[in-house]
Amino acid sequence: MILGDIHYAAAEYYPVPYPRKQKSINKYVQMGQFHSRDLLRAAGQCAAAEFPEFIVQLGDMTHGECSSRENHEKMFRDAFRLLKQYFPRFPVYAVKGNHDVRQRAEESPVPARNALLPLIASELGVRELRNGNYAFRKGKDLWMAIDCFSGDERCLDFIRKTFSSHPDTRYVFLLTHYPLLPAAVNRLLCLVPDSMAIAGLLEKCNAVILAAHTHSFSFVSRESAGGKLAQIVFTRMGNSWYNSHLIRKWFGNPLKINYTWRTYIERLKKRRSGRKDSAGFLEELSGIERSGKFSTAFFARKSGFVMPTVNDRRVEVRIYIDDSSQAAQTLIAAENR
Repeated sequence: MILGDIHYAAAEYYPVPYPRKQKSINKYVQMGQFHSRDLLRAAGQCAAAEFPEFIVQLGDMTHGECSSRENHEKMFRDAFRLLKQYFPRFPVYAVKGNHDVRQRAEESPVPARNALLPLIASELGVRELRNGNYAFRKGKDLWMAIDCFSGDERCLDFIRKTFSSHPDTRYVFLLTHYPLLPAAVNRLLCLVPDSMAIAGLLEKCNAVILAAHTHSFSFVSRESAGGKLAQIVFTRMGNSWYNSHLIRKWFGNPLKINYTWRTYIERLKKRRSGRKDSAGFLEELSGIERSGKFSTAFFARKSGFVMPTVNDRRVEVRIYIDDSSQAAQTLIAAENR
């Protein structure tokens, strides 16, 4: 099971007001009290029924913005304890997100290193993790989590080393907080460093990128001379949804597509036109466009979680919206060549 951003927060971690960010903090504190728990409860019930091998949380487990390292470390431990409360029978693996390194007015990997990484290491059954780059095999498949916020080791180098140690795989799953391919209008091109070089490595195998950060669902596939890869970006757990239970009962809870690849690119260019850095942005965007043939679906923003099914024929992902117990849509992410 795959979970996106949670932004776990509670008033106790913010004893000192933070005027610059207080509105955002208050929003996530309220979300954590109500909507996030409703969705985690629904996801926990789905997991209990379907019994996945493990749970993946794709970064921004915590909201951060704490005034002290100690408060953020406690936030990590409490957030992880909450996840284990809803998924008591399953290992929980996590990816480091930008809010997971965000302190008040600065960034620091120290709270995640002290509190989050030991928890992940324990779930993996390893002694320790030096950073958030780690990999594991599940049967024929290789799962790689990358850390865009460590600085200790470049993600590209880690992926190359991991591939050399695992030459024979059925599918490769890349777990990352930042997307590898363009994924949402509201986050523009906030991508993994060395994204196109990493894409070049991944397209040579049956690769599926699993990312978050944008707070909305999207599906992007790229086909080039080197091969094909697909990316699914996950929405956050706890967004205030607008569909009441009664409306959903009578009219369902479908996923509406906001953009295709072409309308998405046009929207990006329009948003950046006239800005000082528009020339560099458009050059980067043009390079991405030339790198292959894209097919996409950018869905209207909702909250939810995803359950993949992996077999010798293909990888399917079922998208569950809000706290619904029925999948809203099923996507084919990869087919075994």
